[in-house]
Amino acid sequence: MTASSGEKIICPHCGKAHDIGEIEMAYAFPDDFFALPEAERERRGQITPDFCQLDMRFFIRAIIPVPMLDCAQPYCWGAWIEMSQEHFMIAYNTWEDDDVSYLPRLTGRLANRLHEYEASKGLIGELELREDTRPFFYVLEDSALKEDQHLGITCDDAVRYYHNVGQPLAHA
Repeated sequence: MTASSGEKIICPHCGKAHDIGEIEMAYAFPDDFFALPEAERERRGQITPDFCQLDMRFFIRAIIPVPMLDCAQPYCWGAWIEMSQEHFMIAYNTWEDDDVSYLPRLTGRLANRLHEYEASKGLIGELELREDTRPFFYVLEDSALKEDQHLGITCDDAVRYYHNVGQPLAHA
């Protein structure tokens, strides 16, 4: 569910044309869930493509949009947000509603360390529920990720993120 319009970027690293949606990074699990052995995950948690519970911790999969200065669409990270049980239940109970515009933004913490943002795990932000896609997460704490969400990155930055990891993320 990334924002992909089919726009292509010519990669300065490999010379290939990449669809922006192909180079966006996504995490299939919250980091703390992924770090557990599979048997422990099954015993202590539950996960779907959009929701995760680990013991009494609650997570929602979200999109972290970062504007690209030289492309029409944003670069989107797919990541997990940890939130209170109360906020989790608001999101869960309204997930398929046709109109969520009346809901306030919900607070949460980024539950993944994004590869290009070393200190990103645990950043506080707001989750904006949406009708058309996964919710958007906006970082509130001063950080490189917050700065990029406000000022933007270049298409070359986005391609570098992809090549620094080598491929889409292993647990994506």
